Amino acid sequence: MSVDTLSGPTGGYRWMILLVATVAQTSACFLVQGIGVIGAFVQRDLHLTTAQVGLLISAAQLVPVVGLLVAGELLDRHSERLVVGGGTLIVALALLGASLAPGYLALLLFLIVVGAGYSTAQPGGSKSIARWFATSQRGFAMGIRQAGLPLGGALSAAILPSFANGLGWRSSLAAGGLVALLGAAVFLVFYRTPPGSAHDNRSSARSPRAGTAARLSVLRDRSMTNIMVSGLSLISVQYGILIFTVLYLHEAGGMTIERAALLLLSPRWPPAWRDASCSRSGAIAPGPGGTSRS
Repeated sequence: MSVDTLSGPTGGYRWMILLVATVAQTSACFLVQGIGVIGAFVQRDLHLTTAQVGLLISAAQLVPVVGLLVAGELLDRHSERLVVGGGTLIVALALLGASLAPGYLALLLFLIVVGAGYSTAQPGGSKSIARWFATSQRGFAMGIRQAGLPLGGALSAAILPSFANGLGWRSSLAAGGLVALLGAAVFLVFYRTPPGSAHDNRSSARSPRAGTAARLSVLRDRSMTNIMVSGLSLISVQYGILIFTVLYLHEAGGMTIERAALLLLSPRWPPAWRDASCSRSGAIAPGPGGTSRS
């Protein structure tokens, strides 16, 4: 059965799929997108330099550079339910472990694991929407799901500083882990494969050499190179702002961490509204860092 012909009670389940995909997206990036707002608390407690804080906060963002490719390969071989649910569960467990980390190195290693799990949320959620929604509604649905990314960052910027100030930064990591655990549970319980749509295992039948050649051919495409370069430029600026704005305003501007985080929060809401509505006229839903995704 084609997704374009889904209708009736079964077809109506696609809105539940949109809801659980958005919840998974928001919960997975809740602390990953907002970890910069608690960086000052971590720096003060562990007596870190600014460079160490930057590396710590970037750890969860660097792994997806490779992890997204691995996640894409896994999605070609396995169901979205397994990959997205499992990846979000990894995020949850790693954050809970990070809240108990005895020092800087252990915390860094846990956040690297967080990045590995976080890699599944982007391509997995997009594939879930693509499988359930007809082309006439797919862009709009993608925009709503993608709004979970800035929404998660905005919520964490609004909540985590006060949480860390009152209970300590470790409690913020634990809270992020519990939020991710909730998102993983929701996706694992409620996600279903579209009726009449069997998983395509053709990619798993290919030899490793053929699979690698296919991936390299995509990377050699000039349009893909342009997309990657433009995306890298945009995301580099975004995460530089997310990581160091609160630290700078706190140290150089004398602001409280909570007030600096609220200032960082202000530009996070417009992208959420934009992502949810940009596709009504056929626009492509933005991906991480504001880059476009199909």
